[in-house]
Amino acid sequence: MFEHESEDFLDTTIASFWACLPEEAADSLATFKKDVLKGFRGAVDSFVDTAVANTDRHLEDARRMREEWKAKCATETPNDFGDEAPPNPA
Repeated sequence: MFEHESEDFLDTTIASFWACLPEEAADSLATFKKDVLKGFRGAVDSFVDTAVANTDRHLEDARRMREEWKAKCATETPNDFGDEAPPNPA
């Protein structure tokens, strides 16, 4: 109940602000506000699209790297010393 009343109060207060302005000024300000908000949405959408594309590219690069590592491991000998034992550091 209180939530509905507070929404009504907020809506009434905001509408009162707009009603205090001359109609032409209110229309111009509303157009400006909507254009700014649409610009923000466009910027956010562009940022999200770029982030998604970069994530996809990074995943593809990671898959390629894993395949290269697997191929390299498959062609290498069990140790880098061939048949010899590794040197004893002691």
